[in-house]
Amino acid sequence: MRKLLLLSVVSLFISINCLRAQVDPHFTQYYAYPLWLNPAFTGAIDGDWRVTANYRSQLPGIISPLHTQGLTGDIALPKNIGIGLTILNQVTGDGSYHYTSGYLSLSYQVRLTRYKFLRGGFQLGMLNRRVDPAKLQFGNQFNPVIGYDPSLTSNEIFSHQSATSLDGSAGLMYFDGDPSKSFNPFIGVSLYHPTQPNSRFLSGMNDNKVPVRYSIHGGIRFQLGNRAELIPHAVYLQQGNASEIAGGMVCNLKIEEGKDLILGSTYRLNDAIAPTIGLHFNGLTIGLSYDINISQLKTVSSSNGGYELSISFTHQKKIPEARFICPRL
Repeated sequence: MRKLLLLSVVSLFISINCLRAQVDPHFTQYYAYPLWLNPAFTGAIDGDWRVTANYRSQLPGIISPLHTQGLTGDIALPKNIGIGLTILNQVTGDGSYHYTSGYLSLSYQVRLTRYKFLRGGFQLGMLNRRVDPAKLQFGNQFNPVIGYDPSLTSNEIFSHQSATSLDGSAGLMYFDGDPSKSFNPFIGVSLYHPTQPNSRFLSGMNDNKVPVRYSIHGGIRFQLGNRAELIPHAVYLQQGNASEIAGGMVCNLKIEEGKDLILGSTYRLNDAIAPTIGLHFNGLTIGLSYDINISQLKTVSSSNGGYELSISFTHQKKIPEARFICPRL
C-alpha cells in the first residue's frame, strides 16, 4: 500500500509538472540529438547529409512513464550553409499529456583559420502541447481508504486542452578541427523558446508560458595514438526553475578502418548515472544508454531511470584530409 501511494504521488507530480513548468524533454545522449542541443549543429558533418533517430523511455518503474521520440535530418550545402528538419514527440504512458514540436533549421559557418570554425544557427517552427483531462489524476481525487478514486470530481476547469504556438531557437558553436593536434576543444551555447509560447490550460493560471531554455555545452577530443580517442564532455541546462548539470567521458576504440567501439558513461548531478555502449560502422552510429536512478525517486522507480537508443547515419563523401567535426556520443 505504501508503494502504491508513492507511485500515485509521483504520477500526480509528473502530470502537474508537465502542465505548469513545461520543462522540455531531456536526453542522456545529448550529442546524439544535435539539433535538440544546438541549432548551430545543423550541417556540421563530415558528409553530405545525416539522419538521426532517438528514443527515450524515462522512469519506466512509475505509473505513467515518459516516452520521447526524436527524428532529424540535415544537409551540408556549399558555401558553408547547413539546413535541417527536426521533429520531437513526448507522451506520458497513459496518454494524458503530449508534447510535439517541429522546426526547420538553418546554419552558417565562418572559418576563423584553416581548422578553426565558428557556426551560428537558428530554428523556426511550431510547438504543440495537449492534455486529456479524463486521464489526469488530481490530489482531491485521492481517497485515504482506496487511493485514487476517479468518481471524485477534480474541481479543475480546463479552458483549453491544446495549445499551438510559433517557436524557435538560436545558437553558436566553436570547434578546432586541426587533425595534427592531439586535442580538439569544442564549445557551444544555445537558447530555445525565446518568445516563451503561451500554454494556458487551467482557468485562472497566471504562469502560463513555456520558459526559455538556456544551455552551454562543450568538451575536448583527445587523440590517443591511432587506435583510441577520449572525449570528456559536459552540459548545463536552465529552464524556468529547473536546471540540469551533466558530464561524462566517451572512449572511441578503433576496431578496424571505419569501425569503432564506443564506451562511456554520463553522470547527471543528483539524478542518474548512465553507462553507454555503441558502435560506429561506415557512417552508421548506434548508441544505447541506461540511466541508473540515484535521486529521491529511486525507491519508487527501483533505481530504473530509463533507457535511451540513438541511431545516426551520415552519408560519407570523399574528403582530402581528416577533419574533426563533433564527437560521437
